[in-house]
Amino acid sequence: MEVMEAIYGRRSIRKFTNEKIPRDVLEELLDAASWAPSGQNLQPWFLLALTQDSDLAWVFSELGTSAFSHRKHLESRFKNHPEVVEETLEFMRAMGGARTVVLAFLYKPDYSEEDLPSCIESVAAALQTLCLAAYDKGIATCWVEEFKKLDEQARARFCPDKGPLLGGVVLGYPAMEARPIRRKPGRIEIR
Repeated sequence: MEVMEAIYGRRSIRKFTNEKIPRDVLEELLDAASWAPSGQNLQPWFLLALTQDSDLAWVFSELGTSAFSHRKHLESRFKNHPEVVEETLEFMRAMGGARTVVLAFLYKPDYSEEDLPSCIESVAAALQTLCLAAYDKGIATCWVEEFKKLDEQARARFCPDKGPLLGGVVLGYPAMEARPIRRKPGRIEIR
């Protein structure tokens, strides 16, 4: 697959089959993510792939509780699209049936305030690279910002010494077609 095809073709998917991603494929995807651009070559990420049912159940349970506590925010944000509120809440219950979640941590909590923006951007680049590599393998993804709300609990449970949780991606084989997404105008300018 060409890079441009992956960029234009990848979309967030919110329903997955029950099929697990083979370990060797998951290792390849995580390795690809580790090759993302990184400011000052700090490579400030720690990527944790959760595939065990008990770990996934814990994440889904925590996220489901978080999502329902934010119903009012969702209803305000999508007041003209109540179906989006219900879709979001349904997705948050079990991440669309995904069998893999990758959590991205800021590897060291002691980066200087000066380096922190670059570090966060680097972790985001690793997640984007993960999404594009997965798409190349026929694996669907959904970047989930709600994972950040599990920061303290996730660190305590999985990796207390890796730094704050910055985000995560749900991965799996798609059980739905991607929706076309129109691009918002006025977001690009060349001078």
